[in-house]
Amino acid sequence: MNTIKSTKKWQEDEALRRFRLISPILDESLDPAKRLQVRKEIADKAGVTTRSLYRYEAAYRSGGFAGLKPMNREQRRSFALPENFEELVGEAIQLKREVPARSVAQIILILEMEGLVAPGILKRSTLQRYLYDAGFGKKQMKKYTEARSSSSRRFCKSAISAPLSMIIPR
Repeated sequence: MNTIKSTKKWQEDEALRRFRLISPILDESLDPAKRLQVRKEIADKAGVTTRSLYRYEAAYRSGGFAGLKPMNREQRRSFALPENFEELVGEAIQLKREVPARSVAQIILILEMEGLVAPGILKRSTLQRYLYDAGFGKKQMKKYTEARSSSSRRFCKSAISAPLSMIIPR
């Protein structure tokens, strides 16, 4: 319970700090050039970027003082992972093993077409991160294929270089 109060206090303090930063910019009598100059001065003094000031200003204009409060992590999350996400990662790994050159976008498309996940639920960056953690990232797969081409086929003769008599039995 104490952490909830401290979080809310922090959010209120941060919103107040942000409001103090943007309050000179909110003056409607400023022309655009003067507003830009004031924004740059505030950014330099406060040690924030002008982009942050633009974001604070937009948040204040759309949501008032409450719009300046930082969100909780739970509110910031855009979506929850599907319940069968572990199964989806397993299927994605299997698809990558079958064809190592298959892209993450192709894997997502296959999973969607097979009906394992609804379209638009899986994000490329999320699946790519999980594949990388499982050892199936692009660079990891490149190392694997390089090692495979040089070491596992070292003692094998290709059918093309073998004499015809060895390929076709008599």
